[in-house]
Amino acid sequence: MMKAWMWIGGAAAALMAGAAPAQESAEATAQGTLVVAEPRIIEGTLELVATGYTFTEGPAWDGTRLIFSDIPGDAVHAHTPGQTGAKLLYAPSMNANGHTFDLAGRLLNAEHGSGAITRWTPESGRQVIVEAYEGKRLNSPNDVVVRSDGLILFTDPPYGLGQRAADLAFSGVFALDEKTGGMVLIDDAHSRPNGLALSPDETVLYVGDTATQTVWAYDLAADGTASGKRLVVDVTDESKPGRVDGVRVDREGLVYVTCPGGICVVDPARKVVIERLATPKRATNLAWGGPELSDLYITALTDVYRVQTRARGVGSSSR
Repeated sequence: MMKAWMWIGGAAAALMAGAAPAQESAEATAQGTLVVAEPRIIEGTLELVATGYTFTEGPAWDGTRLIFSDIPGDAVHAHTPGQTGAKLLYAPSMNANGHTFDLAGRLLNAEHGSGAITRWTPESGRQVIVEAYEGKRLNSPNDVVVRSDGLILFTDPPYGLGQRAADLAFSGVFALDEKTGGMVLIDDAHSRPNGLALSPDETVLYVGDTATQTVWAYDLAADGTASGKRLVVDVTDESKPGRVDGVRVDREGLVYVTCPGGICVVDPARKVVIERLATPKRATNLAWGGPELSDLYITALTDVYRVQTRARGVGSSSR
């Protein structure tokens, strides 16, 4: 089943090629948005690949399939390109939200229900990796990425607390060295830290804050400590449904983030939105997939979509 899509913006190809960006109006510059007639990144149509869920989230590519969560459905599903819909991977999932893969290709999960980061394999089932910080239980881990040296980074807002009282007095962004058990609190100042992603060279960490509709950048050190916190973009637009949630990066360093109306492509150097993709339903997250990591998969409430791009994603999953 195919659905129409709409792009507003462009100039990404010129940026990637090192050419001067297209001319923007003073009004567009003031709004942090470039308006160009022809899109440069997307080359396909938005295709509905799976539907009928309650609230889809956490897309991650395992090399051949897209893994995603249905959070209220308490299940994790897998969609194989060329097949209709998706198959149940496992349930219950402890209301898993975000996913990625460790260096051995095993699935990592940010679980709302348990308040833990876990690992799941068909052979061994579920294994808890971390569920507390300084002796206090985590809130409800939301999204997770893994650096190429195995460092685990995750966000911990309170969305999944339910009736459980919070032990932590803040919503954190954390780095975990699984081998030593050492944890670094990268930031405790965000109201609702959500999606996160690493730059292609892994020296910059991007974090989205749903409450403020912003994306932030940090310089990430080898030990997981961070410095140089800075605002990348504010995409606030109360006239459209959707908020900052999932964050991804392509090999050219452009940042892709769910935003009001759909997906925003951000040039972090210039701190502007250079393209926008309108989605039929509110986008909740996104991930690269396909053999060249050029397909962009988007979870959107009850649905999962795919669109072909001219970009190439970073990593083999949500990394």
